[in-house]
Amino acid sequence: MKSSNNHISQYPDTFYRVSLKAIIRNDKGEVLVCKEYDSTSWSLPGGGWDYGETEKEALARELREEVGYVGGFKSTPVTTSVFWLESKQAWLLWIVYDVIPDNYNFTTGRYCSMAKFINPDEFENSNHKTEGWIYEYFRN
Repeated sequence: MKSSNNHISQYPDTFYRVSLKAIIRNDKGEVLVCKEYDSTSWSLPGGGWDYGETEKEALARELREEVGYVGGFKSTPVTTSVFWLESKQAWLLWIVYDVIPDNYNFTTGRYCSMAKFINPDEFENSNHKTEGWIYEYFRN
């Protein structure tokens, strides 16, 4: 086991990051997705759960950062998913929430280049992990 002073985990096979993701639907059944600046694929808004935050605080921060949302919301955890991050050579755990916002004032946040509502069926033939996940989740 490595010394705690060198910041190498004693658990090398643990998850790299826990991310909280939001499923937000509009009245047409479309789901809110965003595209981060360094990505070519759509994903659910959300991201890393920072140390010391509650779930609600992390979701609120991520919604503000990614889709410019400021306001209250109700959230219920609905599923989890695990992804391998090739770029980090590590695992990522998604905790996915059904989110009902108090308003639908979404813009592009500071970490996303685009945000919009899309019918999940549009991702049926996608080769991107996150888009495929969205399609499969809503297909079932």
